[in-house]
Amino acid sequence: MRQIFLILAIFSLVPSDLPIYGNSDATAAIQHLLDERVQTGGEVDLPPGQYLIAGNLKVPEGVSLCGSWHAPHHGDAWQKGTTLLLTNGRGNENGPAAISLEENSSLEGVTLLWPEQMANDIQPYPWAVEGQGKHMTVENVTLVNAYQGISTGTHDGSLHLIRNIYGCVLRRGILVDATSDIGRIENVHFNTHYWLGSGHPSSKAGDGDKVVDFVRDNLEAFIFARSDWEYVFDTFVWDAKAAYHFVKSEHGACNGQFLGIGADYAKTCVQIDDIQPIGLQITNGEFTAFAGDPNSTIVTALGAGGAAQFVNCNFWGTKNHVAWMQGDTTITLANCHILNTFTGGAVLAERGKLIIQGCTFDQAGPTAVLKKDVKAAVIFGNLQPGGVQIQNEIGPRAQIGLNEMP
Repeated sequence: MRQIFLILAIFSLVPSDLPIYGNSDATAAIQHLLDERVQTGGEVDLPPGQYLIAGNLKVPEGVSLCGSWHAPHHGDAWQKGTTLLLTNGRGNENGPAAISLEENSSLEGVTLLWPEQMANDIQPYPWAVEGQGKHMTVENVTLVNAYQGISTGTHDGSLHLIRNIYGCVLRRGILVDATSDIGRIENVHFNTHYWLGSGHPSSKAGDGDKVVDFVRDNLEAFIFARSDWEYVFDTFVWDAKAAYHFVKSEHGACNGQFLGIGADYAKTCVQIDDIQPIGLQITNGEFTAFAGDPNSTIVTALGAGGAAQFVNCNFWGTKNHVAWMQGDTTITLANCHILNTFTGGAVLAERGKLIIQGCTFDQAGPTAVLKKDVKAAVIFGNLQPGGVQIQNEIGPRAQIGLNEMP
């Protein structure tokens, strides 16, 4: 009963019409409800309404902060359901997250919106949600205009579950780090139209190009640092500087399985700066890269090692290369379908090792360019109109055979 009275008190502070500013801050009242659950655990349920959060919320261990949404949504539906209006941290992307999740806690069923973030003047903000211990869960959340979405944190992000997340993210979408036991990311969709089509005053008609330009030049949609056996399923981003970015933090790098992932209108779809020697397994992916240099689907950076296997993937709408190999990573393309003509080679391999097997190239043109520092290549059983064309600068270190002939 006390929780109901406190929630009613929150509603009395929050006007029903935008803009919602002034002294109607619900942070303390909601935090009080969360703190009341510290001893027993359980749920704090926020009924439909707009809650101004001018501070930071911390969800204690064993507690769930729950809104009314059972699925993400689109358009002006943020005016319905449970919407948190976040204003703290403007101008500081490294500040405390708007919502911190402690071990075994969760955030569910809410819409997150930044009413002071303007499409014609995009400013940094901290993470919307950040984990502070293992087994954090974030699900059924809509991010209307997040500068930074969800981070597993730097303490212990093990066993995280991030599921059913839709929305517009501007600088960073999801960051995985400090994960030594399997984390899972499922059913995530990022697209600028979640903000541009929201009807919120922060997104005025005519400012859409500014948002798209910002995202194209800045967004790293999915960032993977230390994670062991990360499972990623059914994820997508439209418009990004780097759709899936693999890096090394002080905690280490990533290995994992990625199934049904996609990226459209990106500069780079899969950017590999560093991965664990165990490598990456990427299956049933769909990728296009034509939003700006390097206009290449897969890019391995100088110094990158490990192995990345792309199996049963489709590549199209890419200007420069399906793969541009600058590092020592071993790249495998198996049973993939590649559309378009690539004047500089569908694969430009400057270093590393390369396997291309059982792939179909839909149009004639250079298939692979093997530069002198490539350690080895195996290219066999591929089909291409006019014949598979290989520019080979490594001589017998390349084994080539059973490909379609001119």
